[in-house]
Amino acid sequence: MKFKSAIIVFLGIALVISGCSKDPNEMTTQETTEQNTSSALTESNTGEKHQYVRSQSTIKNDSRTQSIITSQSSFQIGTYITLSIYADHEVPNEVFDDLFDLIDHYEYMISKSITTSEVSEVNENAGVKPVKVSSEIIEQLKIGYKYSNDSNGLFDLSIGSLVDLWGIGTKEAHLPEESEIKKSMATVDYKKIIVDDQNQTVFLEESGMVLDLGAIAKGYIADRVKDMILEKGYTSAIVNLGGNVLTVGNKPNSDSWSIGVRDPREDSTTEMGILRLEDNSIVSSGVYERYFVEGDIRFHHIINPKTGYPEQNDMMSISIVSEKSVDGDAFSTTVFLMGLERGLEYIESLENVDAVFIMSDLSVYVTSGIKEKFILVNKDYKLMN
Repeated sequence: MKFKSAIIVFLGIALVISGCSKDPNEMTTQETTEQNTSSALTESNTGEKHQYVRSQSTIKNDSRTQSIITSQSSFQIGTYITLSIYADHEVPNEVFDDLFDLIDHYEYMISKSITTSEVSEVNENAGVKPVKVSSEIIEQLKIGYKYSNDSNGLFDLSIGSLVDLWGIGTKEAHLPEESEIKKSMATVDYKKIIVDDQNQTVFLEESGMVLDLGAIAKGYIADRVKDMILEKGYTSAIVNLGGNVLTVGNKPNSDSWSIGVRDPREDSTTEMGILRLEDNSIVSSGVYERYFVEGDIRFHHIINPKTGYPEQNDMMSISIVSEKSVDGDAFSTTVFLMGLERGLEYIESLENVDAVFIMSDLSVYVTSGIKEKFILVNKDYKLMN
């Protein structure tokens, strides 16, 4: 079954928006106009200049929703980002300025690969002293602590040394020595991330600990972008941060958003199923994202802090549907590490959280809350429950 109207979502999900062509930048001349709105430079609140790649606006008159879709894309936080806003007019470039500048603001606060970020300063002072940080980092650490407790440490924001050791997704990716893995594992313990609310500081108790907010940062930022879109008075939009997808409200014609779940065997343009959602987040994690192969083993980016190795189970991907993207981020990592049986039970125990599990034998499991909203479109797969 083919869907002609897919907007591609990088790293795992394809949006299927009726009336749009496969790529939001591939509109016909009659439907589309472009503004000279390209911007590649923003200024942080410290006055530092940051450069990033950003597109011009793509404008589409969408007859199905009786609205104008204004889209812009960028490459930030290490991934491709597309923001599409539905309105009765072209959305001014200044709106996108604010949205992309917000993403830039968080990137330069959160990224441990940026030496001037607050997280980098925390890591540099591991075992030495507390570091004053922004309230947003405190908030993310509190969220992370909750998920770490709930998962008995399967989710752990102090996993940075293991992530750096493996280097998966970089040109330094390799299989470390067992002794190196054990040494890094000794620095992983979320209970040693000390947050002082009163003084707004973070302290890593042990030297060598490395804080890494990567497991929730994209979701947290996506939620903040959605908040800003709503604050600016727009009630229908798609926020796509490299596979973390938020739908803002319904489409203007009150239809649900149709979101394609990627076939993990194929590239990101091919979906194996469709979810019909409203005002939701969907986040996917899988073995197809960042990996390297050594021998006959695929070493992917989802590392189990209990073993020090990328988790080897029968799951190819997990897609989490939730109200907030930050929750979907945390659950996608945690549930993948739990595996099918335990992960299904865990998700079914939660309110307003659902999941699609895709296994290596091409079996598919969908939790009860979205079973009626999921349509299997690839006959290679078998829906099991």
